[in-house]
Amino acid sequence: MTELIKKNKHWLIWIVPVIILLGAVFLRFGLKRNIAIVLDGDPLKVETSALTVSGALRSAGIKVDEQDRVSPEVNDWLKADTVISVVQAQEIIVVTPDEESSIVSAERIPANLLGEAGITLYPHDQVWRNGVAIDPDQPLEYTGSVLLQYVPAIPITLQIGEEEQVIFTSEPTLGAALEVASIQLAPEDWISEDLMTPVTDSMEVVIRRAQPVTVTIGESLVSGLSAASTVGEALLDLNLPLQNLDYSIPAEDAPLPATREIEVVRVDEDVVLTTDEVAYENEYVEDPDTLLDTTSVIEPGQLGIYATRERVRYANGEEVWRDVDERWQASEPRDGVLGYGTKVQVRTEVVDGQTIEYWRKISVYAVSYKPCDSQGVCHYGTAGGFPVQQGIIAVSPYWYSVPNGLAMADLNVYIPGYGRAIVGDTCGGCYGTYMIDLAYSEENYVPWSTWTTMYFLTPVPNWYPAIITP
Repeated sequence: MTELIKKNKHWLIWIVPVIILLGAVFLRFGLKRNIAIVLDGDPLKVETSALTVSGALRSAGIKVDEQDRVSPEVNDWLKADTVISVVQAQEIIVVTPDEESSIVSAERIPANLLGEAGITLYPHDQVWRNGVAIDPDQPLEYTGSVLLQYVPAIPITLQIGEEEQVIFTSEPTLGAALEVASIQLAPEDWISEDLMTPVTDSMEVVIRRAQPVTVTIGESLVSGLSAASTVGEALLDLNLPLQNLDYSIPAEDAPLPATREIEVVRVDEDVVLTTDEVAYENEYVEDPDTLLDTTSVIEPGQLGIYATRERVRYANGEEVWRDVDERWQASEPRDGVLGYGTKVQVRTEVVDGQTIEYWRKISVYAVSYKPCDSQGVCHYGTAGGFPVQQGIIAVSPYWYSVPNGLAMADLNVYIPGYGRAIVGDTCGGCYGTYMIDLAYSEENYVPWSTWTTMYFLTPVPNWYPAIITP
């Protein structure tokens, strides 16, 4: 046996190294497998024959530090289904209202990161990442430098009516804090601070809720919402401010009454000018340069005027006060001088289709008559000795021929629609009026009752009145 061993000893010297070499080759190539590694959320596939986690990481060229988070542990043996998770530590800058610091950590939950920095989060506190608010319980995604800002909630004391409550906020402005706290403000509500006011520690804010207010203005009734504490403020809220002499009941500076009812009296004041006139007389004189039956003003008359200035005050449209402010004489009366024309001008005019030549015309009211009246009484003659027939016109005795009269007897005239005629009769009913009576025979009688024009035909008489009066 000893000899056998001695004979084979030189073979053993060669066999052992070969066995060791074959084992190493087997371990390297026979155990090689694919391992899944998740590095900061990114999956990797690594082919390795390593037996431990650390070996697999070395195979993948991944270096880990003490602050990195590796699962499973680096010294654990690899299994067929092992998935290696590596979260590399990064520097996190933490900013608080008081200071700025930094930590190196593989933690991804912001609340936990703040805990590592010695900061405890309370309800309503906020955490911002790079200036944007984030959920402190949701993992961070590292895509670059990370700056966490801790914004602690600040208490705000609210006095709303008779109730007091405290809200906590980390919002920068009062308006944002109220919105987050679901405290709604109506447009008519009143708040002691502007909604853009920055939130500060121990802030106290008063809110008055708007309530209905009724305002009576004369016969009108206006309703609206107001959170005002005084009458004047409530009127401003309802766009009914007092102006000039207006006043309110209660007074403008009085507290708003419990009934929330206000009466407004609109006061207006006018300055009224009134005048009293003193009449003047006109003197008439002949004016040979003015046409007959027209008038000229030689010297105008002037009224005497006394003026009064009064102040009148109205409350809701009704006069409540009047006072004479001043009275003075604005002008003195002065009589005038008028000229009545005496100048005759012969003119022509086409009337009833024929051209007539006249020197005067006046407007008259024409009626008609015939020899016999409705009672059967007949008069066939006229004052001028003419028979009652068409072509004879009757005028008032004053116009016809009486002492100091107009002496129209036998004048030639023309009446549109009647024709040429002479003034040959008198009309008792025509006295005192601009009236004439047109004669007709019984056979051709035509009733008249209308205003018309009486033309005085040429030739012009030697004498004529400058003014024809009724």
